[in-house]
Amino acid sequence: MGRPEKPLPADQPNLQLLDLASWLRERRKESGLRYSDLAARTQNTQHPCSISTLQRAAGGVFVPRLPVVEAYARACGASIDHARRHWREARAQSRRGPNVSPLPRLINTPAELRLALQAAYAKAGYMSLREMERRASHGRLPTTTVSRMLQGMTMLNRSQLQAFLEVCDIPVKEHDDWLDAWQRARSAQFHRATRELAAAAQPRPRVIEYERRGYGWRSWPQQPTRYAHRGYPREETTAYRETLRSGSLVRAAEPAGRSDR
Repeated sequence: MGRPEKPLPADQPNLQLLDLASWLRERRKESGLRYSDLAARTQNTQHPCSISTLQRAAGGVFVPRLPVVEAYARACGASIDHARRHWREARAQSRRGPNVSPLPRLINTPAELRLALQAAYAKAGYMSLREMERRASHGRLPTTTVSRMLQGMTMLNRSQLQAFLEVCDIPVKEHDDWLDAWQRARSAQFHRATRELAAAAQPRPRVIEYERRGYGWRSWPQQPTRYAHRGYPREETTAYRETLRSGSLVRAAEPAGRSDR
């Protein structure tokens, strides 16, 4: 069996990481294999690992990568699901996630959906986006899209949400609640966009430019100045302009049809 392993660090604050390391060590002892044997078993797999990599994974000093934990467990003949659960708990405790998140059945807006997905991502152990894309396969979960979603810049579509739930190991029985929440959030976003589009499409007050000369005591003549007035009907603007051009020293009344007051 070789020389004994170093004891787990007693000053490790991440208790879930210590549980992961202890679980890995127990699985290796049950299998009766040395680290050289485990490394040899992983060479023909998708994620080959060296002896030192496997030793560090069970060292309890830092959280190893998920593929390493899976390769360790697979070489020992242990449960991959249990290995993933221990890794998610250790990884989630190493990083601070959202304190609260709405339940899928209570989600109605894109912001609530994003907060719930962020919590699910944290619970899944903050898996790297590249690893999530690899596990989703067939380009179902692009790293850029997931990154923009977590930052609140976009929403996942239905197929991307389905892939996100699968990669984060959300139970299949809960998928319908998540998909219904996505539909409500999408509808709320669509209605908001429709309202903004309708407001932008409304006709705005016209801008009419004309020449205006100075008038009043000791104010004539002055250089023509160009002004822009909003909302004047064309007829009233023409009459107002002709009154100013007549040269009268009496201040003309402004048109009464301004729509911006």
